[in-house]
Amino acid sequence: MNILFVCSGNVSRSFLAEALLRNELKALNLDNVSVSSAGLYAFPGSPPDPQMTAYLSSMGISFEPHEARQMSKKELDWADLILVMERRHEADLEKLWPEARLKMELLGKYVAGAWEDDILDPFGNSPYHYRLAQSQITLAVKSLAKWLVQNKDRKKTFH
Repeated sequence: MNILFVCSGNVSRSFLAEALLRNELKALNLDNVSVSSAGLYAFPGSPPDPQMTAYLSSMGISFEPHEARQMSKKELDWADLILVMERRHEADLEKLWPEARLKMELLGKYVAGAWEDDILDPFGNSPYHYRLAQSQITLAVKSLAKWLVQNKDRKKTFH
């Protein structure tokens, strides 16, 4: 299964989700899943947000060198599951590629008991906003990894 995380700039949320899921997959020895990320409004080549790299380092999680990638048809075709951070990302992706709807979900739906499915962009905001996004993404990725283990022999079914 190919999983693609999508946010706005591919330097904060989708970058973090990709790094966290790679770490979970390695720990769970799950090698039938590939992970990538992209941004709908990315500046290709931009480095990851230092707040997110510091968070990963504080958890002892190593991550691959990263440069922001722009969402494209190539990524859409590659992905079996596209996890977006906000409803506006769903809407914008669907405008660009209507077929994206068939394999797209909000990552926030994987956070049990969350009152909001959107994971808002912390970029340029207070440390609180970063901690909130980091905790939401961490919980969602752990839940997603659990689902992947339980369903490792089948593809994700949608809507």
